[in-house]
Amino acid sequence: MSLAVCRIQKIKSWGLLGGNEAHTARARNTLNANPEVTNVTLFGNSDNANLVALVKDKIGLQKIRSNAVLAVEMILSASAEYFRPEGLFQAGTQDKQRLENFAQATLTWLCSAWGDRLLRAELHLDEITPHVHAYIVPLDEQGKLNCRALFGTREKLSQLQDSFADAVAHLGISRGIKGSAATYTSVKKYYAAVSCESEILDLESYLPKPRIHEASESYRERVIEVLREKLEIINYQLSDRTRLLRQKAELEKTASRSEKLRASLEKELLALRQEMKLVQDLPLESVAYELGLNQDKHNQSTWFSTHHAIAISNSSFHDDLHNSIGKGALELVMHVNQCSFDDAVVWLRDCFGEEQMLAAVTHHARREALSIAQQVPPSIFVAPTPDRNRWLEIERYLTRDRSLPQKLVQTLYQRGLIYADITGNAVFLARSLSAEVTGAYLHPPRATGDAFSFCSRRRLISQHGWFHLSMGGNFNSPTIMAMLVSTPIEAMSLAALNAPHQKRTLYLVADREHAPAPVEFLKNVPTVIVAMPKVAAITLQRELSYAKHLEPRTSWNRQLQQLQGDTSYVTLG
Repeated sequence: MSLAVCRIQKIKSWGLLGGNEAHTARARNTLNANPEVTNVTLFGNSDNANLVALVKDKIGLQKIRSNAVLAVEMILSASAEYFRPEGLFQAGTQDKQRLENFAQATLTWLCSAWGDRLLRAELHLDEITPHVHAYIVPLDEQGKLNCRALFGTREKLSQLQDSFADAVAHLGISRGIKGSAATYTSVKKYYAAVSCESEILDLESYLPKPRIHEASESYRERVIEVLREKLEIINYQLSDRTRLLRQKAELEKTASRSEKLRASLEKELLALRQEMKLVQDLPLESVAYELGLNQDKHNQSTWFSTHHAIAISNSSFHDDLHNSIGKGALELVMHVNQCSFDDAVVWLRDCFGEEQMLAAVTHHARREALSIAQQVPPSIFVAPTPDRNRWLEIERYLTRDRSLPQKLVQTLYQRGLIYADITGNAVFLARSLSAEVTGAYLHPPRATGDAFSFCSRRRLISQHGWFHLSMGGNFNSPTIMAMLVSTPIEAMSLAALNAPHQKRTLYLVADREHAPAPVEFLKNVPTVIVAMPKVAAITLQRELSYAKHLEPRTSWNRQLQQLQGDTSYVTLG
């Protein structure tokens, strides 16, 4: 799979900018570049003013900070297999059509993404892997030098990678794994990697000859200058080899874990197959044969498969079998032998053995249990009875004693998510993610600490529910962040501490004792934070290994109480 490559280098001095231009324009000797190959100018006129003059003209008369980024050099390329699909190791050769397609897509993206900030773009073909050098002046929307606004954050750099990858996706070039552990490679190191084959340093040929009367310090500097680029390449390739060896070791560990998981699943599958054997009932035709109802097994099979009557001399045989259809072997034995359940079990054991007898009994029990369950409708959770007269007491407790914002408490009360019951408990309703009420947390205000009890009749995974609330954004906005906490009051406290919310945030009580966390839903949330003490978070992080842990110094509610600030701005989405 061909991957897109997009790397940047910030240039902060005029000298460095001039040196970069001398390199890309081949104004000075460049190792590993084929002088017989001509590079291509995609944008800008190579005969016009030099790059330093172009950048100064673009910046204009504005004051330049001492640490300002004057220009950004961008290298754009793709994996070698894209340019050489038939000859990956034939350095210097490329598929002409693929090269043209890449150059056109890259130039279109540069012009569209950067507009008049783009000063020059050159396609280099004189090295092993084709790549484009582009120079951009980082001006913000107000025309001021502001590299931070364009490239200053991890999010901006990620968006840059996304944008370029989208521009070349139609060529079969894709982005690397987003959010992977891959490290960022600087332009200098990447350039050394794509431009050079494996280096073998021949000191005899590379070390310069000492000059007559040359000082040792001068000779040392010349040696460093000559060898610097070669050593950088070799060091990068060594580090790359170390990285690959580390990846290999990690892949071997993953393969080992996968093999253990496969063996475990195979063992579980074998156990399930054994269990299924016990669930399958005995064939009725075999039971009928042992009962002596018909000595022709072929006729029995035909009757059972077609549900036609078997020609028999005993007129009651058809009635016996007709009554057993839709039931099972155990019922057939009880009906024909006119015996009790215990006697039928013993008879099956004697005729078919203990294992087959257990299969018939298990089948009978499962069918009876299913029949009973179908006759009784599933229980529906009934929330504790509200008592409006006791709400003021709960409201005072939440706002005065627990320092929760009045507006937040009132909003949740109006939506029926919290209230007071007839015994004076504070009730916090637990709901599924589709807003179906499945249980309730009960909290007596007079209890010490955060003592909560939970009441619910739902136990199926699909019927689990949690106390949860969403803050920020619109009702239909996607959830950008999820914060898992221990209790409803902790959820409300953390929501108050984080206000105001710029993006949709879900606060959810992950009480494993009553309902496991909604892992499948959380996998689609970009940021998941387990805001619990470490002991409580350990189990959750086993299921949500990608989640970040935020351990409170004290409880979130205690921190809210200590602030005692104005939190009236809290808004509920």
